[in-house]
Amino acid sequence: MPIESRTGRNLLYFSLTLALVQTGCATTSTSSGGYGARAPLTPAEQRMRQQSSQLDAKTSLQGCAAGAVAGALLGMLSDGKRSNNMMIGAAAGCAVGLAANAYVQSKRQQYQNDEQRIAAMTADVRAENARISNLIATSEEVIAADRKRLAQVNAAYRSKAISSEQARRDLAGVKANRDQMQSTINSLKTKQQDWVDISNLERQSGTNTAQLDHEIGVLKKRISGLEQEVALMDKQINASPVAG
Repeated sequence: MPIESRTGRNLLYFSLTLALVQTGCATTSTSSGGYGARAPLTPAEQRMRQQSSQLDAKTSLQGCAAGAVAGALLGMLSDGKRSNNMMIGAAAGCAVGLAANAYVQSKRQQYQNDEQRIAAMTADVRAENARISNLIATSEEVIAADRKRLAQVNAAYRSKAISSEQARRDLAGVKANRDQMQSTINSLKTKQQDWVDISNLERQSGTNTAQLDHEIGVLKKRISGLEQEVALMDKQINASPVAG
């Protein structure tokens, strides 16, 4: 087969692979759940969804796409059938994402000195922790409002001031927020694992990762705190007389 034909076919495979990889690796945040119509989102609810969506994008789309590109390029450079290697490489790039392809290698190229590289990575985690802190603060604001709303709905339903249909509509908003927070927690756990993988790669090369590990620990505690808040909200939702 002529070189031009093989190259064109490889480029086609590469383009299709990237499209599939981005579709498969991307995560999307839930907006209002599947519970039907409800009142417009409050400013805090809107802000929480926006902040969560931004974190989702940085966790999955950018990290996975960059990993897929690096993986596909590795496939092109390896021996054997280049088109197959590109597809395999792109899939592998998506699997390891941020840690192995997009982030670690770029930092190693940027910083030859181990201490400087770890300092840069630590600064990145610290900046990410700041963004996550803002999201958690907004989530806690939403949780506090939902607890108050849930108590009001339960009281109104028990006193027959509202119908069961109205109570369920109001409860739907609380459930939608809970689902949004759970989606956020899942994304944050993926982000945390990315950083753990990054630290492991650096540690395996003999680099002292104590600073980096400390910031990862801060991230883990913040995720755990939000997870506990959502678990408590679950209990309150399940205890509602209209939860069934």
